[in-house]
Amino acid sequence: MFPIRIDIVVAVVVVLVCRVLYKRSRPSLRNLRGPPAENFIFGNLRQLMSDDGYNFHAHLAQNYGGVVKLHSLLGAKDLYVFDHTAMESVLIKEEPIFNMPDALLAANHLIFGPCLVSTSGESMLVCIQHRRARKILNPVFSLTQLKAIAPIICEIAQQTSDALAANIGPGSEIDMLKVVGSAALEYIGQGGLGHSFAAHKSDALRDMKELLLAAKRLIVPIQALPFLMKVLPAGLRRSLIDYVPLPDLHLVRDLVDALDNTSRSILSRKKQALKEKDSVLAEQVGQGKDITTVLMKSVASDQAENRMSDEEILGQMNVLLFAGIDTTGTAMSRCLQELTLHPDIQDKLRSEVTSAIRHGGLDYETLNSLPLLEAVCRETLRMYPPAITSSRQALADTVLPLSKPIVGIDNKEITEVFVPAGTLIHIGIKAANQDRSVWGPDATEWKPERWLSLPETVINAKVPGVYPKLMTFIGGPRGCIGFKFAEMAMKTTIAVLVKNFVFSSSETEIVWKLGVAEAPTVDGKHTLPMIVTPVAID
Repeated sequence: MFPIRIDIVVAVVVVLVCRVLYKRSRPSLRNLRGPPAENFIFGNLRQLMSDDGYNFHAHLAQNYGGVVKLHSLLGAKDLYVFDHTAMESVLIKEEPIFNMPDALLAANHLIFGPCLVSTSGESMLVCIQHRRARKILNPVFSLTQLKAIAPIICEIAQQTSDALAANIGPGSEIDMLKVVGSAALEYIGQGGLGHSFAAHKSDALRDMKELLLAAKRLIVPIQALPFLMKVLPAGLRRSLIDYVPLPDLHLVRDLVDALDNTSRSILSRKKQALKEKDSVLAEQVGQGKDITTVLMKSVASDQAENRMSDEEILGQMNVLLFAGIDTTGTAMSRCLQELTLHPDIQDKLRSEVTSAIRHGGLDYETLNSLPLLEAVCRETLRMYPPAITSSRQALADTVLPLSKPIVGIDNKEITEVFVPAGTLIHIGIKAANQDRSVWGPDATEWKPERWLSLPETVINAKVPGVYPKLMTFIGGPRGCIGFKFAEMAMKTTIAVLVKNFVFSSSETEIVWKLGVAEAPTVDGKHTLPMIVTPVAID
């Protein structure tokens, strides 16, 4: 039997006691203000994620300052952050230690495959993988590439307008959510993938919406994904789905299979076309200018750093299809609805677009030279970001500096917030976009004219978003890489539709619901009825 070394025991006890005392002496989240928990099990999570959560998010933005303490599952504590300096720390300065939540990464990997939204973390390997993929993809979304895609987007918008004109009479009530959603699907299809969903009479738009809703309903079960992916092989995980009594899980599996089959079919055709003459590629949808074809040409080079496997390309295709349709359709829907509520601005916008097109076509330069169109779209994206939060998780203890002090429970000012490892951060996108200290007392009102002469508070605001002065597309290395594509699609659609039609409010009550992306509903059904009248030709 080994003799007990008292000195070693004492040393170990001292070290353990010192660690406990050190942790207790450090700043914590206890002094931060926030709403009371709805209950111990779910804390504030159901309020945060509820379809009817607009008032709760507005309450957080208006009553606690730029960093708010939330109660999470079983008494855990989260942070709701919209202070500019704190967001910059999370998204840019300390981005490697603010991981996307493990459950979200696991879900993204299973749904999309290896792609930009399924790699995150502080390890050097993960950082290198993400930087490499981003470096390859950045040129694919460059200004030069956008200009090449612009005629495709404009043609789809005109086809959408022509189809609408052929199916309405004076004062017809039309579901504009379906109209702009179908257009958004074609923008991603033709401009992003070189594929026409309309020509194939695809159910992809319906499938994407069902996948979004089902994934949200599974938000609690997917918390187990990181553990299951570690202990169960992929084949066994898939076979076990049949025995799990969750209909939404079965639906997600089937929809993901359909999404993957579509992307693989498109990729196969692209690979074959790239082996043929350029004339063959030019005859395909997208004429070889689409994002997928350009990406495939780029990675086909002999440079090792530009290589991407077929699975990586499929992952990028899947996430482009999934992430780009509903968000763009939502933004365009909100814009049209606001124009129905502000007919004077709608008339001015119609005059601006009509005058510009008289002097030539709606090319990329013309589209971006229209100040009111720019203002209308930016104000819509400010007021109504399709996703109103984005989540990160601290991998290590850190401290978030604040741009302006907040008041703690003890009524003393707090200038920085200690964040323990494991803390979940909810970036308040909408709260940041409607910060009254930046945008003024009318920050929650839709006023496009503010963009025609920005106040000093906006000009001087250091908002860490990839989109100027807004957090709509997040910021930093993980900011939305396709935001310029989305903006171009939105501007083109609004310009073409407003030029050709007058939009008026329907008498039907429309209720917007929160989700993975916002959605207008009538009696629980996703729809946006509007009165649409053709513009009289002089």
